[in-house]
Amino acid sequence: MYSTDLTSISLSAFEQTILTIDLLPSRKVLAEGISGAVRELRHMGIETLEDLRILLKDKKRYSELAIELDVDERYLTVHNREVNSYVSRPVPLDQLDVFTEPELERLRRSGVRSTKTIYEQCLMPSDRTTFASEHGLDKDQLTVALELSDLVRINGVGPAFARFLRDLGVRSPREFDSIDPLEVLERYRRSVADGSTSGPQLRLEDLEYCQRFSSGLDNDIEW
Repeated sequence: MYSTDLTSISLSAFEQTILTIDLLPSRKVLAEGISGAVRELRHMGIETLEDLRILLKDKKRYSELAIELDVDERYLTVHNREVNSYVSRPVPLDQLDVFTEPELERLRRSGVRSTKTIYEQCLMPSDRTTFASEHGLDKDQLTVALELSDLVRINGVGPAFARFLRDLGVRSPREFDSIDPLEVLERYRRSVADGSTSGPQLRLEDLEYCQRFSSGLDNDIEW
C-alpha cells in the first residue's frame, strides 16, 4: 500500500500519539481537547483513523460536529490536517529528475504521472521488467525512480531530500526508520554548506517528525 493503512490505526492509538509526541506549533491545540473528542467520536461509532478521515472530509458538517464534540470549528480544521498528514501524497514524476522529457511524455500518455503509479506498478522484479520494456526505460533508471518513489511516501520527505537520503544509502522507509536522525542532520547540513545538496534548513525535530510516519508505512517492494 502506497500510504499508511488508516484502518489499522485505532482512535485510541491516535489519541495516545497526540498526547505524547511533540506536535507542530500550529497543531498543539489538538492535545487540549483530544480525550473528550475521542470519547464522543466513539459514541458516534468512529473507531479508526480512516473512519475519522471520512467523517472530517465533509466540512459542511463542521458546525454540527463541533457542537457534538464540544470543540470549535477551528479545532476540527486542525484535526483534519493532522489526520491527513498520515496520507502519503503522490509526487509528479518530473520532480524526481530521473526521466527525460520524451520519457515523461511516453509515461503520461500511458497514464503514469506520479510516484504512486510507479510504486504500485513496480513492486515485483517481473513488474519492473515489464514496465521498463513497455515504456522504453532503462531498468537501472527505473530502479532509481522506484527508490525515490518509495522514500517520498514518508510525510515530510520531498524529492530533493529523498535524493540526498538515497545518496547516503537509505533506499526505503524501513531503512529511514532505523537511522540516527542526528547523524543524518549533520551530514545534510555539511552537504548543503558545501553546495552538494540544495535544500531548506532542517532541524532535528523535522527528521524525528518524518520518522514518526516512516514506521507506519508498508514495505511492499521485493528487490
